[in-house]
Amino acid sequence: MELEFSIENKPHKLQLEFEDGQYKINVDDEEYSVDSSLISDNCLSLLVNGDAFTVYFAEANGKKYVSIGGEQFCIEEARSEVSTTSGADATAVDEAPVAASPMPGKVVKLLVKEGDQVEQGQGLVIVEAMKMENEIKSPVKGRVEKVNFKAGDLVDAAQPIIELEPEEGR
Repeated sequence: MELEFSIENKPHKLQLEFEDGQYKINVDDEEYSVDSSLISDNCLSLLVNGDAFTVYFAEANGKKYVSIGGEQFCIEEARSEVSTTSGADATAVDEAPVAASPMPGKVVKLLVKEGDQVEQGQGLVIVEAMKMENEIKSPVKGRVEKVNFKAGDLVDAAQPIIELEPEEGR
């Protein structure tokens, strides 16, 4: 089976085969041997090339959200404009960048305030979701334009917690 999908607006190609009780997966020309076991309706145990991972997942608004080792990803089916647009161009075409929880949760701690300068990959907020604390990181270098929640507030999946103004936009 062949699939095309996008993670954070970056297109990927995946080939999936099932043989000898394991999945053989090729993602962007890298090969993986994967064994999986469903733990609950939203939790999966994976053994990837001998390394163990616990994967939490949720779905909202037609998007799939995945948390692996404290990192969160939004996975979508590839769209034609995603596959022909670079990541930098995609940010310019989309709405202003935001920090949002990949799944419903509770804001535990804000790491920035309005007006702060942030680097790409810098931690912005910690959200507890599915019994795990997840640090949501900045997708761009820029300035914190607006903080929409405070510690203790509940947030839905993909709900903007922090709105950012990219450095290029000023």
